[in-house]
Amino acid sequence: MEYTILLDIIGTIAFSLSGYILAAKARYDILGILVVSFITAFGGGVVRDLLTNRVPFIFHETYPISIVLLTVAIAYLLKLHKHTRLTDNLVFHISDSIGLSMFAFTGAVVGLEAEFNLAGVIFLSFLTAVGGGIIRDMMMNKVPFVLTNDFYGTIAILLGFLIWFIDKLFVINSVVSVLLLVFGTAMRLLAIKYQWKLPKLI
Repeated sequence: MEYTILLDIIGTIAFSLSGYILAAKARYDILGILVVSFITAFGGGVVRDLLTNRVPFIFHETYPISIVLLTVAIAYLLKLHKHTRLTDNLVFHISDSIGLSMFAFTGAVVGLEAEFNLAGVIFLSFLTAVGGGIIRDMMMNKVPFVLTNDFYGTIAILLGFLIWFIDKLFVINSVVSVLLLVFGTAMRLLAIKYQWKLPKLI
């Protein structure tokens, strides 16, 4: 579906851009920046596909890799890593939220196609959405962002559950898909605006 390709492109741009900014600020060389950008954008999806005995999407489609290379090149030319508050920009948050929802959605759908149970569907939804960021943070010797901040991974888990639940009752068509993506994106933006966080042990 054309709209899913568009959302996938937006999500890939947002995730590769976040990887670029973190790697550039850490003063990595160009190879390190590319590795971090690719892992952030595709790490979760590649692991998901390997778990479900699928050939990773980026190995038989050329446009995702081209998007990351183009994003990194444009970001470098515009020196975006020098804009310290870039990740607080509304446009970035919107694109990142769409990427989160899109990747969570596709992960859950892959789980359904593989006939996984509820736990499997939720896990693939979570892994696809945040797996790349977790691998990136571990490579950069950081505590994964999703484990300590914001209402981020929770949205992927919630979307995974909703997709599994709706699939048991109805058919997930284009209208339902769009509504779920809008819901996930809106939840993420509301979490940013109102600073929703899960409780921590004291």
